Order: sequence, then structure tokens, then C-alpha cells
Amino acid sequence: MTLQFFIFVGFLILALTAVLLWRRTGAKVVDWELVVAFIRRDFPPDQRDVAQEIAAGLGELVGFEIKQLRPEHTLKQITEWGPYFFSVRVEDLAMMFQAEYGVACDDDITFRTVVERIVANQKKCT
Repeated sequence: MTLQFFIFVGFLILALTAVLLWRRTGAKVVDWELVVAFIRRDFPPDQRDVAQEIAAGLGELVGFEIKQLRPEHTLKQITEWGPYFFSVRVEDLAMMFQAEYGVACDDDITFRTVVERIVANQKKCT
């Protein structure tokens, strides 16, 4: 009786360990809002939410290189951070900002200017 009990307990511990290891190796979703939260300190209070939202979207495109983001970076510089196997073009970002926020952009526009234009456009619409 005791030998069977110890075999059962050993098997149970082994199975639980395998389940925990399998669960930990699963893909984890990146919370880009949290990764780019640092950008909020560089903007006035009325622009912080927009800056974080835009930075999170850019983070999904270029990856963890987004941690380098500063308000002075241009769209061209930001697109160069993208992984070599998935290049993001400035023209695509400009079209996205135009379609989503109604803001015209070019290569040399800074992240700060994009955020300011989006906030101004949102205020104008409300």
C-alpha cells in the first residue's frame, strides 16, 4: 500500500511540474502601452494619452527598439528601427496617420509634431 502511494505522489509531482513548465513556455503577449509608458513624461498632460497610444502602435511595428523613442525622433528614424525582415515605410505610416487621425505627415516630421497635430485635430472635431 505505501509503495503504491509513493509512486502515485511521485507521478503527481512529475505531472504537475510538466504542466507548469509547459504553461510557462507559452507565448506571452506584449503590453505595448506599458512598454512605452515612459514617453508620457515628455509631453504636457493633455497630450500624454495620445503620445502613449501612438507610441504603442509604433511599438507593434518596430518592436522593442521603440524604447529608444524620444519626441525629437522623426518618422524616418523610427521606421529604421524595424526588424530587417519586416520593413516599415514612412509612406505607410503617413497614410495610416492620415486615415486614422486626419493628420498629414512627411519623412521629417517629429513624433512630438505628430502628437501635437493629432491632439489639435481631436480638439477641433469635438
